[in-house]
Amino acid sequence: MLIWKLAKTLLVLFWLAALVNLLMPFPEPLGGRLGWLAGIILIAHVVEVLLFNSRLSTRSQPWLERLQVLLFGVLHMRSLR
Repeated sequence: MLIWKLAKTLLVLFWLAALVNLLMPFPEPLGGRLGWLAGIILIAHVVEVLLFNSRLSTRSQPWLERLQVLLFGVLHMRSLR
């Protein structure tokens, strides 16, 4: 369980760094690579939301669940078991 919490914390820090990069771009090559990586991860998480939409819609707060999958991806899906 500690590993999953650590992974989620690192993912939140990644998203914060990507947001800061949008507001105040980091110097190249870090800024460009971070932007591309954030885009690729966001696309992967959107695909996960689409794949697991029926499972997420049965939850009590489906929009909150979808938002968490957008942020954490498969790490959040493991907590839904």
